Amino acid sequence: MIKINLLPQELQKAANTPRSVFYSVLGSVSAVALGAIGLIWMWIAQGTMEAHAETQVAEVKSLEERALEVDRIQSDIDYYRQREASIVKIKTSRILWAPKLDQLVSKVPDDLWITSLAVDVLEEDDYRWESGKIQTGGTLTMDCVAVGSDPGALTRFRKALSEDHRFYGDLVDVSALPDSFFGDFLRFTPLSWEKVESDEETPEHFRSTIGIELKPLQDPPQPITKKKGDQR
Repeated sequence: MIKINLLPQELQKAANTPRSVFYSVLGSVSAVALGAIGLIWMWIAQGTMEAHAETQVAEVKSLEERALEVDRIQSDIDYYRQREASIVKIKTSRILWAPKLDQLVSKVPDDLWITSLAVDVLEEDDYRWESGKIQTGGTLTMDCVAVGSDPGALTRFRKALSEDHRFYGDLVDVSALPDSFFGDFLRFTPLSWEKVESDEETPEHFRSTIGIELKPLQDPPQPITKKKGDQR
């Protein structure tokens, strides 16, 4: 059997090309195609990562702004709490003397007069807080005159001031009970009186100085506690 190659001369050479060369060229073309696909995938992945990074940066910036807002709000809360504590301290560490004197006058018996009244309120530097001793906040001192031969008006006056024993003694918070006269006081000073005989100008009467010690208007100092490991 005779084979006749009818291909042109130049194609006859191509047809005689070895398969190894063909496969080598095909592998090179495939490698280039795969490299191009890889580059395209990397470019797409890089864009995605950059977009994700930008989103994360925006979220971090938003969180930082929110954190600053939270810090500002917390600062405002601390400021108003401090103001509230200062207002409460001022309210509880002072005596409203106008209503207090109105209460005092309402308890004075008809046969007794207050000739003088003095209030000595201790300053903060005057507090000593000595152990075993009662610290007062000052003294309210009244010079009183009771007409007649019986000093009972003086004792009735003291009793009228301290008749409500819920407010007498160691009461600390009287903000909810403003009508108590004795809410701001600790105790009476010892009672004594002097009898004054009558003369041409004045009838017989008794003189007495009634003193009431005020509760401390300052808080006691806080004890200093040493931290663990402090050897000093």
